[in-house]
This record gives sequence, C-alpha cells and structure tokens, in this order.
Amino acid sequence: MTATFTQADILTFAQWMTGDYSNWDQAIANPPLFAHIRVCIRPLPNQLSDHGIWLYSEQAYDFQIDRPYRIAVLHLVLAADRIEIENHKLNDEESFYGAARQPERLAAITAASVVKLPGCNILVDRTPTGSFVGKIEPGKKCNVHRKNQDTYLVHEFELNQTNLTTLDRGYDPETDERVWGTIAGPFEFVKQASFADEVKAI
Repeated sequence: MTATFTQADILTFAQWMTGDYSNWDQAIANPPLFAHIRVCIRPLPNQLSDHGIWLYSEQAYDFQIDRPYRIAVLHLVLAADRIEIENHKLNDEESFYGAARQPERLAAITAASVVKLPGCNILVDRTPTGSFVGKIEPGKKCNVHRKNQDTYLVHEFELNQTNLTTLDRGYDPETDERVWGTIAGPFEFVKQASFADEVKAI
C-alpha cells in the first residue's frame, strides 16, 4: 500500500521512533544467532534545517554501549505526501560516541557536521494495522564498504509505539550475492525508554 502522509503523521513517526531499544528477549532466546544489541534514537536539540525533524541514532553491543558500531543522523521529511528518511554521515563521529544517552552533547551537531549519503533514503509507508514500515530506495546505490569489499545495502524496518524490527544486509553489486547481514531473520527491538516528549513539532 502507499499511504498519504501529513505533518501530523511525520510528528507521530518521530515520536514513535525515538527511544532506547533492546533486543534482550531475542538475544537470550537464541544467543548463537543474535547478539544483545542496543539502539538509541534521540531528537537533535537544534534542528539543522527549516523543515522536517532531525534525529541522532546509535547502535551498539550492550557490553560496549559507549562504543557504537553504527552512528547516523536521520532527517525525516515529507516529500510528495510521503515520509522519507534521509541518511547522513556524521563527521568526526567518534567524538559523539555515547551522546544518545548524554543529549546535552548533541547540541554540538550542526549542518556542517553532517554529509548526506546518496542513494540511502528510506521510503516510509504505513500498514493497515497502523505501524510504519520502510525500505531503502531502489537502485542499489547505498554503498557500504564492509568485509573488505564494496556492497550495497538492503534495509527494511517496521515500527509501532513499542517495537522496532530491522533487517540489514549487504550484497555484492556485481553478483547480487549476500556478503554480510543476518541469516536468521530481523532484529526485534523493544523500547525501554521513550524520548517522544523531546520531539519538537514542525
């Protein structure tokens, strides 16, 4: 399905997305296949443009929560009545390690601190049950260098008020064979804390 979104929908989406998540239940049920991962998504205190909503995201192993292996700055925008997530790389990202849980540090992020990643927009839709779902834009152009080779990212997610399910895999651009990513299915995160009250209305 293809939903038509309003400014109210993008605000709801941002409020649902922000939070501190854990896949503890999944990890403890099947430790050989799923590590215990923490995802923390927080609104930036200073919006970097005059439209949309900006979020900061960290993903880390629970035992290295202050050393995230993935950081992103996300710009939620309304484009042609559809929500899109524009993915950005953060310059000097190591200096922000752990900032998702120390939000006062996020004030140092400015428009000059981020670089948009081409081909990496996520297109968001809504299911009949009300949850949000997203997939990376078509074209195989979101490049990720991992395991000593270039790959293109295939990403999808589903989000409701309490749960976030994500699936990330990388594929060889020449053969379309999977190079990295889970073979056991998506990660299933449960929200441990919400930061919805920090999301600023557009």
